[in-house]
Amino acid sequence: MTGTPQDDAIPDTPDELAEEAQATREEFGHTLEALADKTDVKARAQERAGDIKTQVEHAAAEAKDRAAQAAHLLHDNTPEPLLEAAGAARRNRTALLAAGAGVLLLVMLVRRATR
Repeated sequence: MTGTPQDDAIPDTPDELAEEAQATREEFGHTLEALADKTDVKARAQERAGDIKTQVEHAAAEAKDRAAQAAHLLHDNTPEPLLEAAGAARRNRTALLAAGAGVLLLVMLVRRATR
């Protein structure tokens, strides 16, 4: 189909002509399908959105792995007394919050009294 009509050999029989016509129809059908795919904006946008979603999922998984590695590294490099203190603070959270609220109230009362 790339040559000019003078370059193409003229089919000698009706069967050859029919075969050439069928081949031309198939080639034309493939060309039309390719053009339709390129002009289907919705399908191309969905494909692109799928690609972006995959990239985001990959990046999120990578970030999660890095955060886990950083947490392990931090835990491994934190002195044991500090880890024990943090554990005690977690176990006594209510008492610590109450003590913090009491200190805050005391500071506010002292400030009010000095004015």
